[in-house]
Amino acid sequence: MVTPLLIIPVLLLPAFGAGAWEEEPVLEFVIAYNPLIRAHQAVTREYAPPKTGRWLLEHTTVFARSSTGASSTVSEDGSTTTTSPSTVGIQVTIPLASPREKRAFAEKALQEVTKIDEIRRQVIADLAQLRAHEADLEAAQERWRFFKQKSEWLQGRIDQGLEGGVDVLWENSQKLNGEAADIKRLTLLIAAQRQQVARYAGDEWRGLLAYLEGKKAPP
Repeated sequence: MVTPLLIIPVLLLPAFGAGAWEEEPVLEFVIAYNPLIRAHQAVTREYAPPKTGRWLLEHTTVFARSSTGASSTVSEDGSTTTTSPSTVGIQVTIPLASPREKRAFAEKALQEVTKIDEIRRQVIADLAQLRAHEADLEAAQERWRFFKQKSEWLQGRIDQGLEGGVDVLWENSQKLNGEAADIKRLTLLIAAQRQQVARYAGDEWRGLLAYLEGKKAPP
């Protein structure tokens, strides 16, 4: 006679595998929309040496000067013309593409590149952590499936009288529930990590999050 056994209930979890995202589209999206990078880019544009037309508008002035007294000019026919001592002309205030302008632009461009590199490194590190969590989740899911199949197999053997006790089934069920708990934990970690990466994109973070979740094409 087979002794009835109490089977431990096991929580069935939906599959939550690793995302199909790629690193390069994420980096491109972040660089395009990260608010700190965009702020640096705006400053760099302000310091960029302007084109000739813009430079003339910014640094060329028309002036008129006058002083006391008068001047006379004698023409070839002997007539005399008296004019007021005023001068009208065009004045350029600074030389075109001066070394000072170039130096200021180079400094701002360097700051921009440095900020881009810094944020890229941060994103790459966070993406590596996300990959690790997703890989751990896949491994936990695979172990969960194994222990679930083993529980069914053990139960069948017990029902047939081929196994003689509850201890082996109890131990396997504990492992199965432990993997289910680990899947829950990793699912939460992955969701948080995806949010962290997506927030690098500033106001466009929702589009990047949807890509990391596999819900849309690369942004």
